[in-house]
Amino acid sequence: MVRGWPGTCSPLLGDALPCAERLSRDSAPVPRARAGAFEEGTAEKVSTGALPGPLRHFLAQLDELRSGDILDMDQVGRLLVGLAADEEYLAPLIAQIPAESPGGKWLVKPDRGPRLVLFHRPEGMMACTHSHHCWVGVAPVRGVETHQRWHVVGREGGRAELRLADDRAMHRGDVATLTPPGDVHNHGHVVGTGPSPYSLILLGDNMYLYEREEYDPERGTWRRLAPGDEGRSHR
Repeated sequence: MVRGWPGTCSPLLGDALPCAERLSRDSAPVPRARAGAFEEGTAEKVSTGALPGPLRHFLAQLDELRSGDILDMDQVGRLLVGLAADEEYLAPLIAQIPAESPGGKWLVKPDRGPRLVLFHRPEGMMACTHSHHCWVGVAPVRGVETHQRWHVVGREGGRAELRLADDRAMHRGDVATLTPPGDVHNHGHVVGTGPSPYSLILLGDNMYLYEREEYDPERGTWRRLAPGDEGRSHR
């Protein structure tokens, strides 16, 4: 079982990427999930042999958290924030990502189980509102990442009513964690909040294996994303 907010994260840009909560608790309930399990209830450890030291340490700690019956998303968030603070490891990776366009670098990408990507959105670019159908964590490394979580009040046909449940400008040291069915969210950069973000996105599984949803809160519409459909990359 997983503890944590159900939430969403911006769709990643495919296999070859071209291009919050403050750790003190707020009033939101803490999401919990079945320990690191896939949606069908099986768990798998990530092979760490060829990975850099910071990633090996991170994944070893994550596997330890996932080994119990309950995955505490507060602890997952703290772990992700710790890695996001590793400037020595992440700075050279950030330098490889073009600042003027959206894109990122996969750090961990097994077929199943936890995946980790370092992702950048340039100034003023916000992801479309979407779901993951697996748990997710987002932690800024640099810049300001605006994260919005939505509550789906109802859907009928192609229409959807959404209510903004959380809206935060996150800096390094902040984290947002979400679990289904409360994983409807969007994140990216809002002009005037500060520098555009480079953030770590940790996914509990390969979200493209699941049927997901994409929403447009302003128009009050939604559409179903078939497995493998990445959806629109940004608004």
